[in-house]
Amino acid sequence: MVLKIVILSVVFLSSFCFAQKIPIKIGIAPHSSTRVILKSHQDLRVFLQNYFKRPVQILTAKNFTEFTKRSNKGTFYNLILTSPNLAVIAKNIAGYTPLMTYTKGLSTIILSTNKNILKSNHFPLRVVGLDPVSFPTLDAQDWLAKKGFKQGEKIEYTYTSATDSSISILLNHNADMIIMSLPNYIKLMTKKTKKLVHVLYQSKPKPSRIYLAKDANGISVKDWKIALKAFSKSKEGKRHLKITKLKGFKEVDSETLNNLDSIVDETMRRLYKK
Repeated sequence: MVLKIVILSVVFLSSFCFAQKIPIKIGIAPHSSTRVILKSHQDLRVFLQNYFKRPVQILTAKNFTEFTKRSNKGTFYNLILTSPNLAVIAKNIAGYTPLMTYTKGLSTIILSTNKNILKSNHFPLRVVGLDPVSFPTLDAQDWLAKKGFKQGEKIEYTYTSATDSSISILLNHNADMIIMSLPNYIKLMTKKTKKLVHVLYQSKPKPSRIYLAKDANGISVKDWKIALKAFSKSKEGKRHLKITKLKGFKEVDSETLNNLDSIVDETMRRLYKK
């Protein structure tokens, strides 16, 4: 009997020690290049690594579509940080729980080097977005369509893997307009480049990026909620806000993800061609 208890204790301790070594995987939607994402989320990684006493990996994907399909499997990431439309889908399909967001809402920006480009008669205009399912892209396309600029008629859309790439494309005159979020505009555009472009459209603030988690990899949703709250009050959290230009953190309330039905439906149609 004593031998059985000892064996079980050894097995339990071995399993516990093994679990401590399994990396925690955080998925960040590819709103910028991999280099920028890794740099701007190092404080999150370091804080959580010290908090959980386990290695933490920051992961992303080549585009929003790939990232979202991985998130929707529910097994690639323990914690995800993604745009509001994709957060709703991750919640509904993969069972993630929305926990925290930023106090500064996301605004969509459309830029051009020509302030009169929308009065042009040289169609189709070339517009670069991040991905067909990224929130700013969907928002900007809806605005342009309401102005009479529809895909295949007056506009042709192409997509790039990162906002910093689209800025170069615009400044090299390989696009007429580009789409991005306001935080990326503030973070990535220098004073010099801002003087070279015109803001054609800036939307009212919409819900910001959302942190979501699920019970997995030895960490419960309750554990994640406590950890993220601690991060929001930490020096690492303050540095993260300074880098990302997102002002502050707040818990996700019942209103945060409301009124997104139309954009979520269009996202699902594009993701799964429904």
